[in-house]
Amino acid sequence: MVKFTQRLDRNNKIYIVKPLRQAGLTNTVEILPNSQAAVIYKAGTPIKDIIASLETVMVDLRYHLKREEAKQKQ
Repeated sequence: MVKFTQRLDRNNKIYIVKPLRQAGLTNTVEILPNSQAAVIYKAGTPIKDIIASLETVMVDLRYHLKREEAKQKQ
């Protein structure tokens, strides 16, 4: 998966990068945050599709976690 890093602008707003807009994040998006992370999805996306996508992201995050833990053991 591709990881995007985006700083907030001087008005504390975030810019949605072009690859994400081209992938479908256009017009209205919904953001579901908590204190550590947020989910951004196109408004009106069925919840089951969001969950399926999040499961894919979780697999990738677990892979990166295992790599970090392996590096720390060395």
